[in-house]
Amino acid sequence: MKNIILDKNIIIDILSKERSEKYPSSKKAYDFIINSDLYQAYISSSSLDNIEFVLYSEFKHSLNMSKREINALIKVTIEELLKTIKLAKTPSYIEIDFEDIEYSQIIASAKAIDANVLTRDNGMLKKYADMAIAPDNFLKIIDEDKKKKITFLDLKSINQQYLNEYEKAFDEVVNSGWYIQGEQVKTFEQEFAQYCGTKYCVGVANGLDALILTLRAWKELGKLKDGDEVIVPANTYIASILAITENNLVPVLVEPDEKTYNLYPPLVKLAVSPKTKVIMAVHLYRQLAPMEEINAIAKEHDLLVLEDSAQAHGASINGKKAGNWGNASGFSFYPGKNLGALGDAGAVTTNDEELANTIRALGNYGSHKKYQNLYQGVNSRLDEMQAALLRVKLKHIDKETNRRREIAIAYTKGINNPNIVLPLTNQNLSIENIQNHAFHLYIIRTTKREELQKYLAEKNIQSMIHYPIAPHHQPAYSDWSNLKLPITEKIHEQVLSLPISPVMEQQQVKIIIDAINNF
Repeated sequence: MKNIILDKNIIIDILSKERSEKYPSSKKAYDFIINSDLYQAYISSSSLDNIEFVLYSEFKHSLNMSKREINALIKVTIEELLKTIKLAKTPSYIEIDFEDIEYSQIIASAKAIDANVLTRDNGMLKKYADMAIAPDNFLKIIDEDKKKKITFLDLKSINQQYLNEYEKAFDEVVNSGWYIQGEQVKTFEQEFAQYCGTKYCVGVANGLDALILTLRAWKELGKLKDGDEVIVPANTYIASILAITENNLVPVLVEPDEKTYNLYPPLVKLAVSPKTKVIMAVHLYRQLAPMEEINAIAKEHDLLVLEDSAQAHGASINGKKAGNWGNASGFSFYPGKNLGALGDAGAVTTNDEELANTIRALGNYGSHKKYQNLYQGVNSRLDEMQAALLRVKLKHIDKETNRRREIAIAYTKGINNPNIVLPLTNQNLSIENIQNHAFHLYIIRTTKREELQKYLAEKNIQSMIHYPIAPHHQPAYSDWSNLKLPITEKIHEQVLSLPISPVMEQQQVKIIIDAINNF
């Protein structure tokens, strides 16, 4: 998504009948911007007074109305305008051009939100040729934009949707004077716990720490000890395993279900030994692991269940969300996640008050009370600013997840290539039937992965591999190099992730589908 600030002359062109007829390209460009998913329209806050002044002159000239009636009409007109166009603030760090202060303000607003300025002002077009664009030229480049590369995940566009809300959140944090463990963290923890359906949420510095500190807390509480075994899917991202070995625990790698890429309960049962104390259920790609079956196994053998929910924000089974199935769950808010911060961030959710308190203390230098340290802890706390930004995005996560589901349905219905294995089938495919799925990733499989990825790149379509090397083949765990895990190895050799994000246009989805079908 690209940001466009509309100069006051463009606004007047679309609001004045006389000017609209005289400058039709302004109206055409405006209509395209507000009706396109590719652009977000803004007005610099510095322009409002000028717009009001010019509108008064225009209406007075063309309408037979009293001053009071004209002012009332202007008020309604601007209110309606701001329902579709956002305000861009004029930043305090503005570099004033004293030859034209108005230019300075608009350009400063544009720089603050990484926007271009749509204008008919020849002076601005000449002086700021790198940022200002005339309506006629804007209309010419639209088709070129559509031919540009389809990125795997356009984080810039995802976050630009919420710039106004981010500004407010930023100001609230700065003006609070409290920057560590403040009200933003406390409120986000409450809101995210409520979202997941749990009693407690503890913010930490990142997703890996969420898993490490949970296992460490269980050790401090006497529920685990060095050498205990933790069952974990063999095809997970290495972070899941790092959390286990960091606590001097022993990972037991279990082959996944080839259809879902998650833990396969019959193999989990076979992996349980007298040393097993935890099942780490990693929710990979789009859906939860089979938690009812996993919890039944855990109950039978008196095991703890730790969810790795780094890819599962909002995913559920029968309405019960990720983070509320195990004894605890670790979340990552890495920027690329479905609920992503603008930096590293993480959290643990649980219904166990003692566990929550222990994790909170461990992440705060081992301190439960200032200058008193129960444990040899670490510094792993959710940042106050990141919490404020996450609160903004949490309000929109369900909308974004539904868009991911729509794209997943389009892929599944549209892709028809015998070389491709899809994650879903066409049977009963609808939003309602996949409402449990979060679709962090849309994973396909093919024996021709390198060839397909190269082909897509030639079509300006970016794809990713999650993950190219299985954990037991990583140098970090060279002791496992002789392990034979054929399903895991097959998955790591064949998976390819297609672009899927809430800001993708339907035309981009169609381009990807057509490309794969022609492969």
